[in-house]
Amino acid sequence: MPDTSQTERNINEIRDIFHSFDLADTKEHILDFLVRFEHKTAPFMKSPPLAAIIKWHKSLFLQKISLFPRAEQLLDEAIDVLGGLTEQVFKRWKIKVYISLGYVHKAQWNYSDAESYLKEALALASSETAFTKYLGEIYSLLGRVNRALGNHHKAKQYTALEKEVCYQNHIANPSDKSLSSIYAYALVNYSRTNRLVGLVDHQILEHLNEAIRIFSHCNNEKGQLLSRLEKAEFQFLINRVDSSLETALNLEQVFQQKKMLKESIQIGLLCAKIYRKILDFEEAERKLNGLIRLAKQYQLENNQLMADAQYELGAVYYDINEETKAYAHFRESAKIGMVLGIKDIIIRAFHAARLIDKYKARDLLTSDLVYEDAAFVKNRFGRRISPFRASRVKSKLFASTLFVDIVDFSRMMRRSDESLTLGMIDELIDRMYLIIYQYDGYIDKFLGDGFMAIFEHGHTLSSDKTFRAVKSGMDIHRALKHKNRKLKKAYGVDRNIRVRIGLSTGEIYAMLLGNYIKTEFTYLGNSVNLASKLESHASDECMLIDGETYRLVKNRIISKPEKITISGLGETTAHKVLRLARMQERPVLEKTAD
Repeated sequence: MPDTSQTERNINEIRDIFHSFDLADTKEHILDFLVRFEHKTAPFMKSPPLAAIIKWHKSLFLQKISLFPRAEQLLDEAIDVLGGLTEQVFKRWKIKVYISLGYVHKAQWNYSDAESYLKEALALASSETAFTKYLGEIYSLLGRVNRALGNHHKAKQYTALEKEVCYQNHIANPSDKSLSSIYAYALVNYSRTNRLVGLVDHQILEHLNEAIRIFSHCNNEKGQLLSRLEKAEFQFLINRVDSSLETALNLEQVFQQKKMLKESIQIGLLCAKIYRKILDFEEAERKLNGLIRLAKQYQLENNQLMADAQYELGAVYYDINEETKAYAHFRESAKIGMVLGIKDIIIRAFHAARLIDKYKARDLLTSDLVYEDAAFVKNRFGRRISPFRASRVKSKLFASTLFVDIVDFSRMMRRSDESLTLGMIDELIDRMYLIIYQYDGYIDKFLGDGFMAIFEHGHTLSSDKTFRAVKSGMDIHRALKHKNRKLKKAYGVDRNIRVRIGLSTGEIYAMLLGNYIKTEFTYLGNSVNLASKLESHASDECMLIDGETYRLVKNRIISKPEKITISGLGETTAHKVLRLARMQERPVLEKTAD
């Protein structure tokens, strides 16, 4: 029997160490704090359960600075340990890890896995009275995830449950200011969810006034500001335009002074909507263009606020009879919706564009929309077979080529339920497509039970582009953990989905193959062939990279050389990527490389 009291003391000590750091700081400082946290908690790492709890805390540092893939990896490692423990002391940590997995997957637009983990958390939190304090947060996250998935009815149900649970906790402990603030946030979230799904509950104004009162009593300034922001949004929804604009203009100055970027964009967007409603189109246009520039400056182009801003700017141009500009902005809004995987955004843009041109609007529903403006697609448009030219246009460029193959796919189909297996594969392909996109690559073609992805460098080799390609491969391996865990948990299937990954970097040719009957744009070259060969030699645990890829990223990864024999090349040294190098390891690797 483990010493529960000693374990609790150790956990409390870890918690106190974590709380000694201020996470409201710069990225560089937070990374430095993480290194110091690792050093201070090192004595506890010998115990696997305590190590898992430490990894949960470490993930909070990384979530704070938006390093979600690395945070996800730590949480995966934590749940692998905690998932098999039955002691009461560790149950709440399972819930915490599942909730955090919900956060990191939602942040990476992977809503199906986020919902899956949050339901795991919900089942555990509902099982014992001691864990009901987590229900409010779980319901809140489930509401937001289902809103993104377009499940409006579920989103409203979860948000209503969040409000009710938080209210019960509040009235049971009225002197507990933290529970009071949580209830006030639930009231704000209830308003936001109803507003965003298009429902008007006239009690909401009372809820928001109550939230403002509670936050004031608790001296929670941020809560007060967010409540007033939501109140301004709701006042606009019910056509109290003057009150909404007055509140919005006051809050805009406060958010700018406090450097609350997301809130500044949201309140600026509300001001623009109000200006449009009162027919001040010039001010609305000026405000929206300023918000879009601000988002680009801080690399926030792909978020829901920007989808709303692009849509609203399109609506302004439509109102002033500049339909070409209007369509362009509706198109941008639809693209962001596709990247985020939020179908409501796409449908909204489609309906607006259809008022301009119902035939052209169909282009907003095509799967190629996200890539149409990319350089690699524009280059394709210039490569067409012509009877007036004897030669075909081709170009040489540098790129990293990634091959992914699902191992034993045919055997899996024979041994498992076909619909179940195909469903999981479909989910996995969706996730892999998203990972490739997030690292600035694209899937060039599907190859039966795998695919080929390209990360274009241009006319010179780029170590950053190469590193992004490497990270995409590692994230694909990580994504498998979630699908396999889901298979086993939900369906009792023990056989895992496995993949092999090969990556090569070098010069390739971009060109057309075929004739007048059938043509296909493709990439050819020794580097492409090598990536394919590396994939066939890779294990299902680590991807293989070639020597050029290794040369470009060796200071940023931990790898192991491996001799393989490739037809036409003979014995070749490839490198098995074990993991990314941590910040404190990189100077050592640089010295070794020298």
